[in-house]
Amino acid sequence: MRRIIPFLIVFTLLSFRSIQSQSGRSVWDGVYTEGQAARGLVVFTASCSSCHSPAEFSGDPFLGAWDASTALDLFSTIQTKMPMDNPGSLKPEEYVDVMAFFFRGNAFPAGKDELTTDRELLKLIRIERKKS
Repeated sequence: MRRIIPFLIVFTLLSFRSIQSQSGRSVWDGVYTEGQAARGLVVFTASCSSCHSPAEFSGDPFLGAWDASTALDLFSTIQTKMPMDNPGSLKPEEYVDVMAFFFRGNAFPAGKDELTTDRELLKLIRIERKKS
């Protein structure tokens, strides 16, 4: 019993740290890849550019709308509302590729792992302005 209690304390602390680090992710942590953003440009050009300009999704227009939101908020919105003439018609992977294109357009750094379609993981990624 004496050995179990220290183990449980260490296990609890490590679990808390893991949860804390996951919930602390933001677009500044490299949540997409350059290749994914390039694919997103192709999808955006084919499916979005007839109605939208890339400028709508960068800088103040984008951050004004999405600052303090999560990647899941953005994913859910574009998946259910875009393209305007056929909402939800793209594959989930295409929607996250477009998000990666938006993230690159806002100078959020690319990383080694692609942005995922996993809703639970998207919920953990904050969209935020760069902290001064």
